[in-house]
Amino acid sequence: MRSSRSTADPEESGLAALYGLPLAEFTTARDELAAKLRAAGDSAGATRVKSLRKPSTAVWAINQLARREPGRIAALLKAGERMRESQRAGATGLREASEAHHQLVWELLQGATNVLAEAGIRAPGDHLDPIRITLQSAPAATQHEREMLREGTLTRELEPADIGDVMRMMAGGAPEEAPPAAEIETPTRGRKPTKRATKRKVTRERAKPSRRRAPQVDRAAKQAAARAAKAAAREQGEAEREAARAAKAAAAREEREAEREAARAAKAVAREEREAEQAEARQQAAAHRAYAKASSEAEQWAEKAERAKAAARKADQLAHKAEEAARTARERADAAELAAEAAESRAEAAEAARAAAEQDVDTPRGRARGRRRTKTGGA
Repeated sequence: MRSSRSTADPEESGLAALYGLPLAEFTTARDELAAKLRAAGDSAGATRVKSLRKPSTAVWAINQLARREPGRIAALLKAGERMRESQRAGATGLREASEAHHQLVWELLQGATNVLAEAGIRAPGDHLDPIRITLQSAPAATQHEREMLREGTLTRELEPADIGDVMRMMAGGAPEEAPPAAEIETPTRGRKPTKRATKRKVTRERAKPSRRRAPQVDRAAKQAAARAAKAAAREQGEAEREAARAAKAAAAREEREAEREAARAAKAVAREEREAEQAEARQQAAAHRAYAKASSEAEQWAEKAERAKAAARKADQLAHKAEEAARTARERADAAELAAEAAESRAEAAEAARAAAEQDVDTPRGRARGRRRTKTGGA
């Protein structure tokens, strides 16, 4: 059994991880695992891994179910075990086990639909039939195949079970004691036997040697078991076909809903893109307006700056002229000051001469000179 192998086995743990990966990654991961085993010295394991074929979509989905819903897979295998042991309980036990098995197959089909849809596999309903057949065939599978189903490492789909498989499956238990042949014999067509006739027939049958009755009882038991198995198989097949149809319908509905959702999402994306384009256009228009306004204001400020420069040049020129005039005025003021000083000096000299003249007049000699000047002037 695979489950009895050590979890530390690199090949075992690598295979468990390999069959849990997305289907598209299987081949690359398988080759990497084979190379890893070969590098570790396990050439046989590397050869075994390298020879593994990529599982079908149906087998991949079943392996994912084993990881997502291990409880249901275990219950499915348990129901198959009860079906194999149902010979001890008769047709009633087989029907109960078959109904439980059918319900689990239907539930797992629903889970498989979700697995396929989440993986983005188109038309998931196309893969439900092989999934259903594999799940239905679990009771008649080998112990090794059942363990692979339990662990989620199936490599191929299981073959559908036929009536021979069912009979071999049921052969493990001894059949129950069957009623006397006279009591299970089919009535004559067209008329119902009377109680007296039935009683006489039972008496005759009981009077026969036991060596003749035993094969009839055994044959009748086998016929009853076969009829019960066929009836249960028909019921299970019809129920599972109905479940498959329901699963296909559900998958189709989910696919249509997914398509509608995708269409709505596409419309929403298109609307968002249009809104983004409109917003971008508005932003560009606003940017153009802002640029035009800034350019206009810049031109205006440039003109104002140019005028200010011209005014500054003119003011500089006026200041230069004023400075020249001030220098000229200072030079004139300096000249006037010098002239004033000279005039003041002359005035002081004149005042000194006047004072000296007045002093000279006040003396006798001065007065004589004054009289002489007067006479001279009178003459």
